[in-house]
Amino acid sequence: MAYKYRWLSQALDDMAHEIEYVCNEFGLKAARQTESKVHEGVQQLCQFPYSGVCYEEDVLYKGQKVRILHLRQISVIYSIENEIITLIAIWNNYQNPNRLNDIIKTREE
Repeated sequence: MAYKYRWLSQALDDMAHEIEYVCNEFGLKAARQTESKVHEGVQQLCQFPYSGVCYEEDVLYKGQKVRILHLRQISVIYSIENEIITLIAIWNNYQNPNRLNDIIKTREE
């Protein structure tokens, strides 16, 4: 059975910013490929929700473990509860990784 998913508004904002950045730096074709890669990754999670690795043990989102699906330069940050995948953030892997904990902790529905 496929899990369902939902985007936090901040994750949608992350996606839009990332696509804009890639478009400005590498062109429209690269931006479309990046967007497609993220959507393919989300569809993969619907079928195999535990394919992402567990993030740090002490970082939780609404009491649930946080997982990361790495897609080359982008990562999908998510949690799972009751067969629903919550997409918490879209993360550019070239950013300072120390900021990710704070971002996860401040995300709201």
